[in-house]
Amino acid sequence: MKFKFPLQKVLEHRKLTENLKQKDFQEATMYLNQENAKLNSMIQQKTMAHESAGQLVKQGGSQGPALTQVHEFLKGQEVLIEKQKMKVQEAEKLVESRREILKQAAQEYKIIEKMRENQFEEYRQKRLQDDQKEMDEQSILRFKAKE
Repeated sequence: MKFKFPLQKVLEHRKLTENLKQKDFQEATMYLNQENAKLNSMIQQKTMAHESAGQLVKQGGSQGPALTQVHEFLKGQEVLIEKQKMKVQEAEKLVESRREILKQAAQEYKIIEKMRENQFEEYRQKRLQDDQKEMDEQSILRFKAKE
């Protein structure tokens, strides 16, 4: 007699659901990483523009138009950086919500998995008891046959 778990289909469904939620979580994490990379790139461009402005000031002379252009770039870059920070915050919220959903799906799977393990252990114990009874009966029959 083979062990058959009555909720096997439910267990498989929950595992599949957990895998899908894991994929969603990984996609959200990847999106967050991309948004953080964009933010870091913008900050680096801003730093380079500051350095460029410093170089222009050191050169002296008629650098007014170039400095104005750098100043306008820096103002625009500040606005873009703030918008990007908002996107990063939204991405972080998305990752957190996906993490919670994944955690819930994993818990649901573990509940059914634990139930299967418990039922299997009960089956195994019953099987051992039945085997022991059968061996005892055979021993008794052999003993009576010798008499």
